[in-house]
Amino acid sequence: MIYQTLKDEILNGQYKFGEKLVISRLAIRFESSEIPVREAISQLESDKLIQFKPHVGAVVSTLSSKDIQEIFELRVELEGLSTRLAVEALTEQHLAELRVILDKSIKAYEEKEYALYETLNIEFHNKIYSACNNQLLISTIDELWSNTKRYPSVFKNNDGHIQASIEEHEEIYEALLNRDSMLAENYMIKHKTRAGREILRLTQRKFYDKLNYLISSQSN
Repeated sequence: MIYQTLKDEILNGQYKFGEKLVISRLAIRFESSEIPVREAISQLESDKLIQFKPHVGAVVSTLSSKDIQEIFELRVELEGLSTRLAVEALTEQHLAELRVILDKSIKAYEEKEYALYETLNIEFHNKIYSACNNQLLISTIDELWSNTKRYPSVFKNNDGHIQASIEEHEEIYEALLNRDSMLAENYMIKHKTRAGREILRLTQRKFYDKLNYLISSQSN
């Protein structure tokens, strides 16, 4: 329970990169001895969500640009594949529900409801992937998606990216509607590739903004 709670909190972005986890405080929080907390942290280290630093202890692992690149290299291929496999299994009901999600996401963008747009974006993709009839593929994609909240949102106050995202969703939807599995796969690959590049851009910008802030603070 301790392990799962901490894992969920880390993946949901409730801890900052490099934030220290104090075992004694966690034991008090979970009303347990320190032994199960240490075991939970050991499991989190195996998951690469925690790392031990000399003279510091357990801290939340940082997602580097290389980590994000590797995640998206897998996501691009697997999400493209699941889209292709889903085409034949998509029912008229599936397609109607995708249209509703798309229309809601357009409205969310027009009203600048970025968090809602992000939720609808996840719904759109999950609705497609869930039809691929390959549970291992779906669970692998879910595991890769679990890191989403650990890096900057690509949607918050990012109208240009959202506009491109909506256009790409429409392309994917039309290919699904026409039962063109190869075209749907290609559109999804293009879509996820651009999303990965945008996340890397935002991550690097955040790093340099923080660096410039530190330099400015020291000079003052």
